[in-house]
Amino acid sequence: MSIDRNLLKPEIIDFVKQHENHNIPELILKGSPFKSVSIQQIAQQIKGRQVAKAKFPKFYDCETIIYPPKLNLEQSSSEIAANYKAQFINTNDKVIDITGGMGIDTLAFAQKTKQISYCEMQSKTFDYANHNLEILNSNIELHQTDGIEFLKKNKTKYDLIYIDPSRRNKHQKKVFKLEDSTPNVLEYLGLFQSKSNRVLIKTSPLLDLKYCLSKINLITEIHIVAITNEVKEILLLIDFNPDKSSPVLKAVNLETEQINFQSPLSLSDCLPKISEPKTYLYEPNATIMKSGLFGELSTQFKLSALAKNTHLLTSDKLVDFPGRRFMIKSMISPKQKDLKKHIPNLKANVSSRNYPLKPEQIKAKYKIKDGGDCYVFFTSDFNNQKIVLICDKIQN
Repeated sequence: MSIDRNLLKPEIIDFVKQHENHNIPELILKGSPFKSVSIQQIAQQIKGRQVAKAKFPKFYDCETIIYPPKLNLEQSSSEIAANYKAQFINTNDKVIDITGGMGIDTLAFAQKTKQISYCEMQSKTFDYANHNLEILNSNIELHQTDGIEFLKKNKTKYDLIYIDPSRRNKHQKKVFKLEDSTPNVLEYLGLFQSKSNRVLIKTSPLLDLKYCLSKINLITEIHIVAITNEVKEILLLIDFNPDKSSPVLKAVNLETEQINFQSPLSLSDCLPKISEPKTYLYEPNATIMKSGLFGELSTQFKLSALAKNTHLLTSDKLVDFPGRRFMIKSMISPKQKDLKKHIPNLKANVSSRNYPLKPEQIKAKYKIKDGGDCYVFFTSDFNNQKIVLICDKIQN
């Protein structure tokens, strides 16, 4: 076993907890106060607790967790994202995670079914997961093996196979296309179909949705998952017994009060209505921007767009919306005298959409200070005229 069980000594656990908010490089310079473990091992555990506090609360709350290196922490799903994926699991489903990693997703799945298997090819990563998952859940069947080879040899028919392919090549450089990841899921679709009813694939947030649909024709759902407005992952659900309806896109922004958005992907070419600014302004969240479904968004919420490429919406009636909402106080030109008149003390929160300057360039040009309660959008209208919208933010 590659993990050092000396890290479980009470005095070392206490030291890690007491120093979890300390500067790690400074601690390393002081050296280890213990003969049985190195300062590098202690630093790895402190870093683990620092990350786990926000990303893996279940791990953080358990003192006997032993944390893997930083790269594993970065590559793993967060607990909140793993819990979202657990919705795909039904009670008594037979589920296998063939790229187990830290096991955060597997652990979430184990809350829904007792028939859950975990495979991990890397022996060091497996050793950490073997220790941690046995502490937190005894129902998970753990296998230190290549998940693809395990599927080939195993006669079990699973209800769902979960895959989080490694998005680093042999030179440890990041990749994001399906065929460049490990395993290459496109190569093994036939195997997955023979071994399961459904497959759930976690992919890079950089992945293009049309590319996904062009590569896999059995996708039934695409989920764009953001946490506090940062897209973290794209999920592809493959159903080998699908109905004939169009694939559905679902956009969710976790840890916010924003409503979710759902649309058939067949409406991806739908164009929004265009109008001049009305009473309210709407800024789509990151998941909507990733989806590109602005036409269907405007149709569902009965909104108009300011221009074809602006991606700001407007209405006279306030509606719930997957993004930020504002009341428009004034529409002015981007002239210094108008800005001074309408922006108190030239202090505002500046945004730029379909405008030649970025927010930082705008603030520098017009000497606008950041912050305050005033929200200012530099944009263009449907006549391609540059306009500035002075707004108050509406709390959700």
